[in-house]
Amino acid sequence: MLVQLDQAKNFIDGQWRSALSEATMESFNPATGEVIGLSPKSGVEDMKIAIAAARTAFESSDWKSNSTRRSDALMQWAQKLIDRKEELARLLTRENGKSIRESRIELSACIDTLKYYAGMARSVFGRSINLSATSYGIIDKDPIGVVAIISPWNWPAMLMIREIAPALAAGNTVILKPASRTPLISVALVSLIDGVKEFPPGTVNIVTGPGALIGNELALNGDVDAISFTGDTSTGKTLMKQAAEKVKKLALELGGKSPNILFADANLAKAIPILAKSIFITAGQMCFAGSRVIVHESIHQQVVEGLKIEAEKLKVGNGIDEDTDMGPVISESQLQSVLQYCEIGKQEAKLITGGKRLTGGIYDQGYFLEPTIFDEVPLESRLAQDEIFGPVLAIQVFKDEEEAIALANGTIFGLAAGVWTQDVSRAMRVAKKVQAGTVWINSYNKNYPQTEFGGYKESGLGRTRGIEGLMEYTETKHINIEFDE
Repeated sequence: MLVQLDQAKNFIDGQWRSALSEATMESFNPATGEVIGLSPKSGVEDMKIAIAAARTAFESSDWKSNSTRRSDALMQWAQKLIDRKEELARLLTRENGKSIRESRIELSACIDTLKYYAGMARSVFGRSINLSATSYGIIDKDPIGVVAIISPWNWPAMLMIREIAPALAAGNTVILKPASRTPLISVALVSLIDGVKEFPPGTVNIVTGPGALIGNELALNGDVDAISFTGDTSTGKTLMKQAAEKVKKLALELGGKSPNILFADANLAKAIPILAKSIFITAGQMCFAGSRVIVHESIHQQVVEGLKIEAEKLKVGNGIDEDTDMGPVISESQLQSVLQYCEIGKQEAKLITGGKRLTGGIYDQGYFLEPTIFDEVPLESRLAQDEIFGPVLAIQVFKDEEEAIALANGTIFGLAAGVWTQDVSRAMRVAKKVQAGTVWINSYNKNYPQTEFGGYKESGLGRTRGIEGLMEYTETKHINIEFDE
């Protein structure tokens, strides 16, 4: 049974617990401002108990050595998620604000990821090397131990499951610290494993509370062996400094300012709707949102006009309504931050559409913003350089391939990019030169559990998904064997 919204608790060592202080946090619906539930406002001692439980489970259970058990456990979790998908989707929309259609897509991705790593749990492989006539080397892969997973609020279900699934498949035990703005969906997902005997107590733990307090404990506690963090670049840098004290392994997926490059021969009938979706999905609150369009001068006006049409036909509203295309941003503070960028854009670029808060009727209850497009954005503008995390698209113009690549690479980020052209040689040439962990050609935002994802430059460290995502949660050991001839 899913955890009750008005009494969400921590899950530690197979038991539901309130914070030791009994303090709680409120979760709000961004579309209405209403309180939809409470979760524990945990402290350092709560986190220490969870860390101890995860350590005990790793050391004393057969979880790390029993790949069949791990595979069965993950597959059962996937099935329980299938059974409760619609209920969870509605909770996700109420807590995050995204459209119900997006919530269903997100939970489907969670199911797919759990199934994929259920299979991969039986495929954690190493290799052997013939070193000499009397010597062999075995390259073994061991689980790291206790892994802390700090997940964000924008895709709180998928970005948690994306990390927990490979960490568990590799044989680790985990402690989840969900974002303070979206703890209810995270706790609800974990509640699905309650009573599944394949999960030893302490294998999966979740503790809700302020990141500055309990997140610091995860970074500094010597019984936590690795940290996975998905979120903004500044917080990732802070975690790196903290983890350095214990030389902890880190996996970081951080910010982005992802470009879509449109050459003159791009299929605009296909590209323009996808470009609009890539920035306005989740109200632009995605690390790999297609927040920049870099377009050849010969098709510039056609692209601007097409994107303006796409933006203005979107229905912005409460995500729980089936016909809503774009929901609110997560909070009033986030809304004000995005509006400040809009004011900067009005001074430094050309406003094509949007740029204002939506008001009147249902809009007065939540944090709604018009889908916004700026044209002629200089590379040095903060609109082109900063991760705005809102529904704001920056358009830039290029004359030749060299300039397009320079614009695409002209930020501190390197998470994702798109290249649109019918010329296969040009597509591959540009994809190789763009500094990004994922480059889509004539597509965007196609993600699969079997393909790796991560960033160049200040967009992160390591890779998630795929085989490399599994191996991120392992240690490599060389076992050397000498024998007599």
